[in-house]
Amino acid sequence: MNIDYKNNTFLARWIANDLSDEELKEFQQSEDYHQFKAINDASKLLKAPSYNKEAAFDMITQKIQSKKTGKKVIKLIPAWLYGAAASIALLISFLYFNDTTTFSTNYGEQLTVSLPDNSKVHLSPNSEITYKERIWNKERALSLKGIAYFEVEKGKSFTVNSTQGKVTVLGTKFTVNTSKDYFEVMCYEGKVKVVSKNNEEVLLTKGKAYRNYKNSSEKWIFNNIEPSWINGESSFNNVPLEQVVKSLENQFNLKFDTSKVDVNQRFTGTFTHENVNIALQTVFAPMKISYKLAKNSFVVLTYNK
Repeated sequence: MNIDYKNNTFLARWIANDLSDEELKEFQQSEDYHQFKAINDASKLLKAPSYNKEAAFDMITQKIQSKKTGKKVIKLIPAWLYGAAASIALLISFLYFNDTTTFSTNYGEQLTVSLPDNSKVHLSPNSEITYKERIWNKERALSLKGIAYFEVEKGKSFTVNSTQGKVTVLGTKFTVNTSKDYFEVMCYEGKVKVVSKNNEEVLLTKGKAYRNYKNSSEKWIFNNIEPSWINGESSFNNVPLEQVVKSLENQFNLKFDTSKVDVNQRFTGTFTHENVNIALQTVFAPMKISYKLAKNSFVVLTYNK
């Protein structure tokens, strides 16, 4: 017998004690039974509006007696009970199939997360991942906002989804950097399949990288064994200044006024996470850009005269 636990009709019948002995026995032997039962038990603690049992019984009796006699079989379980059971079944389905786990970081904060299959995610500052832990063994997939370095255990397909595209692997090490109009993937080990939001498909191997910035794509080669930002230094290879500024904001909790500079110009270099003034000097001095850091962490950028 193949039981469809996602079928609310089946759950409603279970709650209403209307399953056959065979159905109930198979359900009780399933992996999911005790989790469904725990949710159902908890739902019984919810308070429902009071009602007059005698009046309800009399009304049902009158309706039955008013029917003409015939071969029609009267259900022993009233329809309203199925309706109530169906409502609880919907609640159980929602709790069971829509639960998500979220991890996020704040300004200047990094976090390493161990996933259910022992894969690891290193989150950069101001980044977030969400996934469904309950179905992880069936579908290794998560959503990413920001920047993360992944060390994926071999197994089923592993997918990183974002608004700018998705990355699919089997077992490998790679980084994903995603934000508005920006999507960057660097492969440190194994193979990575990248599909951008405009359906451009790229296969990356060790030491190869892909970037899509404002619908313009580019590829390059690198020789790092891991991203530098997990060791206290952010590095960039021909990256738009806009993204470098975003990294400075996330690392040091700054706000920039970039209205007087070209944020599309490219930067190659690094900045330290240890000292904000050294970081600003390292980035903007080579680009001949002056900066003024106010006490409220607001930075105004202008070109040197």
